Amino acid sequence: MTSTQATNHAAQRRWRRFLAALLGAGLGLGLLLYALLLVVDGYDTVWFSPPFDREPVTSNQRFSFPALARKARFDSAIIGTSTTRLFRPEKLNPLFQARFVNLSMNDATAWEQARLFDVFRRHHPAPRTAIFGIDAVWCAVGDDFRRLTPRPFPAWMYDDSRWNDLLHLFNLPAVEETGRQLFYLTGLRKPKYGKDGYTNFLPPDSAYDVQRARLRIYGPEGPRPRTVPQSNVNVPADQAAGWRFPMHPLLTGMLDALPPATLKLMAVVPYHIFGQPVDRTEQAAVWAECKRRLAAMAAARPNAHLVDFMIESPITTRDENYWDPLHFTTAIADRLADALAEAVRQRRDAEGVYRYFGGSG
Repeated sequence: MTSTQATNHAAQRRWRRFLAALLGAGLGLGLLLYALLLVVDGYDTVWFSPPFDREPVTSNQRFSFPALARKARFDSAIIGTSTTRLFRPEKLNPLFQARFVNLSMNDATAWEQARLFDVFRRHHPAPRTAIFGIDAVWCAVGDDFRRLTPRPFPAWMYDDSRWNDLLHLFNLPAVEETGRQLFYLTGLRKPKYGKDGYTNFLPPDSAYDVQRARLRIYGPEGPRPRTVPQSNVNVPADQAAGWRFPMHPLLTGMLDALPPATLKLMAVVPYHIFGQPVDRTEQAAVWAECKRRLAAMAAARPNAHLVDFMIESPITTRDENYWDPLHFTTAIADRLADALAEAVRQRRDAEGVYRYFGGSG
């Protein structure tokens, strides 16, 4: 071997050692980072990680709520969209002698709600109470339903296997959530979301402006009566009976998955009156038929109740009760909680406030 060949051979050995060291360091750092991700467990989904008192950290509840749905400290749940996110478990717990978790997700489809309910039910086979928030998501007519929204939905968090969760924890979003969780655990950051699923997503009450609320409710034209059609729309009963509400099988599936002793409570949330359908329109007929079928679901099942707040009432006709056409104030949310408990206890309408429909048991 010539001196030139020896020099080249030595250089190749140095490069191989350098590359091996570089790869080893990268692998070591990667394993160290992965171990940190598993120990801190930003999503609270790794069953063998230390039992830290973790916080829900993601703004997209689809990533935070599967962990809450598994918690043994809860025996009751609220399932819905943002229209029930303001139901406070702290308020509901003494009313129903329960320990609620609020699993309502912003803009949640019926399918997403059903998937989250499945997680809760698998870990709570006999819950004390289940409250289902009913809004426009559940009363749309058609041949099919929307399963997902533009918001990411981590299907791996909702299945029966926990092992596949580990495959989804080594990525940049998981690193970001782990960093947030670490800040919370070390006290360097104050919790933003409640450990029972409740978060007041509204601005502070001091920022409430009824004129701004009216702009959202009515638009730039300002407060005005709803437009009443010049001619009635009479939908024949057989036509209404033929309408298909594709989300209803998901709801009946959730109700039927619960044991008879579980209190099953469907609450039709109160939109502002200006956002409710006007009488003698096809939209009003669709809502009436939807509510009729929901009432039939309650009547056919033990310990099931339907409370309809989507009516003209002192709640829905007062602008000061709303931030926009769909979202009422926190004070109204507490008032609705009281009304739900009253409805289950008295099992009759509260004149001008809600209508009650119930089953046996």
